[in-house]
Amino acid sequence: MRELGIRFYGRGGYTLEEPGYASGTPDESYSIGTKREVPDIVIEVILTSGTINRKELYKPKKVPEVWFWKSNSIKIFRLTEQGEYEQVDQSGFFSDLDPAKLLRYIAMPDQYDAVQEFIQTIRNELNR
Repeated sequence: MRELGIRFYGRGGYTLEEPGYASGTPDESYSIGTKREVPDIVIEVILTSGTINRKELYKPKKVPEVWFWKSNSIKIFRLTEQGEYEQVDQSGFFSDLDPAKLLRYIAMPDQYDAVQEFIQTIRNELNR
């Protein structure tokens, strides 16, 4: 986001609560463009399979996108006008981001190297 000049606000593990519903605390969350009470994207890192449908935790607050990373896959769910989450191939906020490409960098053992290589890839794509 920094490399592309996209304004964003990291919200971290922000707890989303709504009376009468289970609360959710994503691993990461971001507001894109403008800082808002409810983030635009929440990211969940799934280490075990649980019984809770994690998407349901974010419906009451109408979080636009919920991303799940588990093992070697990223799944992106976008909130529809009907108030349901639908799996999509790409983010509505980052239409040029290929989730499969992102997985390559997530899998790298060294975070610093992964970030540097990802930034260089973005720069190379911008210069084409």
